[in-house]
Amino acid sequence: MPQRPTGYLVMKHTMSLFRRDCLVLTFSLILAGVSLGLYAYFLWGVWGPVLKSHAILAPRLSEPIALDYMQYWTASHLTLAGEPGSVYNVGRFTEVETGFLGLGGHPWPYPPTALLIAWPLALIPYIPSLFLWLGVTIGLYFFVLYRTAPHPLTLFWAMGFLGVFQNVYFGQNGFLSAALLGGGLLLIERRPFLAGAILGLLTYKPHLAALVPLALLAGRRWRGLSGFAASAVGLALAGVVFFGVEVWELFLRNASNTVDNLYAQSSWLEKMPTMFAGVHMAGFGVAAAWMAQAPCMLIAAALVVWAWRGPASPAVRAASLAVGVLLFPPHLWFYDLPILTIALAWIGWEGYAQGFTPWEKLLLLCAWVAPYAAYLLLACLKWPTGSLYLVPTIILIVRRR
Repeated sequence: MPQRPTGYLVMKHTMSLFRRDCLVLTFSLILAGVSLGLYAYFLWGVWGPVLKSHAILAPRLSEPIALDYMQYWTASHLTLAGEPGSVYNVGRFTEVETGFLGLGGHPWPYPPTALLIAWPLALIPYIPSLFLWLGVTIGLYFFVLYRTAPHPLTLFWAMGFLGVFQNVYFGQNGFLSAALLGGGLLLIERRPFLAGAILGLLTYKPHLAALVPLALLAGRRWRGLSGFAASAVGLALAGVVFFGVEVWELFLRNASNTVDNLYAQSSWLEKMPTMFAGVHMAGFGVAAAWMAQAPCMLIAAALVVWAWRGPASPAVRAASLAVGVLLFPPHLWFYDLPILTIALAWIGWEGYAQGFTPWEKLLLLCAWVAPYAAYLLLACLKWPTGSLYLVPTIILIVRRR
């Protein structure tokens, strides 16, 4: 059989570079690389002057970085000072924030269980505390993500993801939430009680844990459910032991004020990728926003039950719960979106190991890009898209099922 000419082979190889899958991979790497470079440049531009103008161990800052982290540091300071109940006193909380950090107005919205996590953060000054917090939580998140999808590019794609940047920039807790959810899902088959206990720790933000017991019930994971209950109850009791019953009373009494304040702050709604926030931002009232959110809650619950009751793969079950966690609550922030990468890692690794279905790589890329589109439409054009950024991931889950 005659050999093909060299020119033909070169042309064939060149054309193969333009196959759909290769284009998707190349484009995704370029996007992740550009995003990562822009994030590094932006962080240095914003944080650099502050870090240069202040001693790292300065006890007070006139220009704090990672503004949301002020909540955690201030809550820790008050708790260490023997005033855990003051975290729910807006006036006192703002006074301490302003006195130490030069800026106030970031009240503490979390239950006393979250104080157990924040408690030690003010043992050291603000900037070292922030970097330690980010280092530990992002380390846990990357560890869980890589164990889910042990591919050399997993962490590269993760670092360029919008939710990761948002979490770093604001000093928030999205890495911890994603690590707890992802860690529990990794262990649910081998160590169900321990997995449930890890998932139970997610109740430090109760709205993110709402669908976890439903998934465990639907999947008849009784040991996992027992671990979840033991962990959640134990965390709540620890809050009582360390801070007293009155702190819980203050939290419950203050909860309605926190929600009312949230509804009144349009700048906060702009940071919430939920259908509730989208409809409310569009000019409709709270009742209409809840009516729009209700179908999302039903879809999230149905998706979780559908995946966990049937013979779905572990990847589909894990991804369905991660998406449900983001779709169900009316109050969610862009910094919570590292949870979405847990879903993408499970689906992506299953496809890599077992073979991708047609168009699946393109859908994965769309799912990775969708939060960018939602954020840019909201920030630049004031078009609230709600939870629509989750549609590509939901399609991936349904196709995989």
